[in-house]
Amino acid sequence: MKPDEAVREMAARLSAVDWERRGDKAWSKAALLKEYFRRAARLADACECDTRTPFFDIAGCVHPGVQLDQSVLDETLQNVQAGGWDITNLTPFILRWAALRATPGVELPADLEDPFAPLLVLFERGGGFHTENGEVNLEWKSVRLAGWRRRATDPALPSFGADDLDEIDRAGSMAQFGYVMGPDGEPSGQ
Repeated sequence: MKPDEAVREMAARLSAVDWERRGDKAWSKAALLKEYFRRAARLADACECDTRTPFFDIAGCVHPGVQLDQSVLDETLQNVQAGGWDITNLTPFILRWAALRATPGVELPADLEDPFAPLLVLFERGGGFHTENGEVNLEWKSVRLAGWRRRATDPALPSFGADDLDEIDRAGSMAQFGYVMGPDGEPSGQ
C-alpha cells in the first residue's frame, strides 16, 4: 500500500467513528488508553523522542519530514471535529503515522507495536475523550497523564477483541456501581 492510500484508509476509519460518548465502555477505553501510553512510551524511549505528553507526533519523531495531503487532512479534521479538541489535535499525528508505516524504505523497530491501534479501537467503542486537570476523562473513569512514560514496561493488553473488552466493562461496571451499565447509563439488565 502506498502512503497516500494508507492515509486515506485511516482517514476513512476516523471519519466513520460515532463520536457520541457513552460511559458504558469507560473501563475498556481506560485499558486501551493505558495500552496506547505503553506503546507510545516504548516508541519514545526507542527513538529518543523528547516529549512530555503522550499525545505527540510519533511519526515526526521517528522519521521527520512525513507529509500529508492537506486536503485529506482538512477533510478528516472536519469529520472528526465532533470528537472534540483533543481528537482534532491527535488526528494529524494518527494520519502521519499511517503515512510513515506505508513509506517505502522506512524501517521501524520490529519489536514495537503500532501505537495508535489502541486509540482507534477506543474511539470505535464510543467516541473520544477529553483531557482536564492532568487526566484523560473517559466518562465514568479517568486515567492520569502523569507517569505515562513509566508504562513502557507494563504488560501488554492481551486482546482488543470485543468480547474481552466487553468483559472488562462488565467487571468494571460491577465493581464501581454494583450493576452492568447500559449505553444510556442505566442498568443493562444483565
